[in-house]
Amino acid sequence: MIKKFICAAALTVSVNLCAFAQTASPTPQPSPSQMETTISQPGQTGLPRQPSPTLPLVTLATILDEAEKQVAVYQETFKDLLAIETKTFEEYDKNGELEDEAVVESNFFVYQPARDAQQTTELRNVIKVDGKLIPNSQERADRFLTELPKAKTVEKELKEIEEEGLRYDKTYGISGLTLFEAIVLANNLRPVFDFKLLGEENFQGRKVYIVGYQQTKKSPFIAINEKESKERGVKTTTEISVPGALKKSDKFLRGKLWIDAQNFQVWREERQVTLQIAEPIVAQETIFEYAPSEFEILVPKKITFRDNRIKKISKSDEYGAVKKAVVVFDYSKFRKTNVDVKIIDEP
Repeated sequence: MIKKFICAAALTVSVNLCAFAQTASPTPQPSPSQMETTISQPGQTGLPRQPSPTLPLVTLATILDEAEKQVAVYQETFKDLLAIETKTFEEYDKNGELEDEAVVESNFFVYQPARDAQQTTELRNVIKVDGKLIPNSQERADRFLTELPKAKTVEKELKEIEEEGLRYDKTYGISGLTLFEAIVLANNLRPVFDFKLLGEENFQGRKVYIVGYQQTKKSPFIAINEKESKERGVKTTTEISVPGALKKSDKFLRGKLWIDAQNFQVWREERQVTLQIAEPIVAQETIFEYAPSEFEILVPKKITFRDNRIKKISKSDEYGAVKKAVVVFDYSKFRKTNVDVKIIDEP
């Protein structure tokens, strides 16, 4: 049985975790706290608190607004790209020592149902497991795509695609991480986070703003060990293992974004699921790394998911986290699809 850790998103017209759609939405007005921090435009060092007499200033709210726009560009452009995806699964024993490892390689691309082209999902045709070729993988993929239109609903169709791509993932089933980046910037999630400008740095030769975020209250769109919300909007669903004594503790997201100072694209994100106790504990962490492409967007390069085992520290009332599993997604160079995926029912 696959234990699912799904981190995905859908904009207002979709409710499926692994399906994404986007409609134009008004950008929320920043709160006063979001407007307090200002930084200089690229080319000027430091983080001045007072307006520069020569250069316009960029507020934290502006950085978030512009980055949100670039997320929308990413989502739209990413629909037409494909790559080879290599997933490496590592499982660790109770002492944090490597116990088992598996590698699954797939042809990866974004699929849009013919019945609802506004929705998209990750489609994986598994071609290798632990270095061994899957016999007749292309023939299986062809049959699978031919059968898809027989699904009674779009939601059923998308579910079948997800299960097909995860069939060799024995312990963890993770989907939707590539389709939508920096979900905390979405207008229905942003109000439940506190954002702070942490500084600037040179990142791979580019000047970037580092923005920290912390969830401050519960949201129906962030489900941790809860059923998926039926409300429309960007959402994420995650399952974590929690000791009985901590089950009632709040479980919130926190993290950091590395945002390009010129084009406001996201270079990196570190996202954590934390247990809110006296000293917050990281139950899960996902690191998103992006790379330049020929398509005017940064594309996924590597995604690293880590799941921790939460356990009580001997002879104390405190808890600690030990590495339980790591799943790494590596992507080859992305390229455009040179054919349309079309499924035509035979007479």
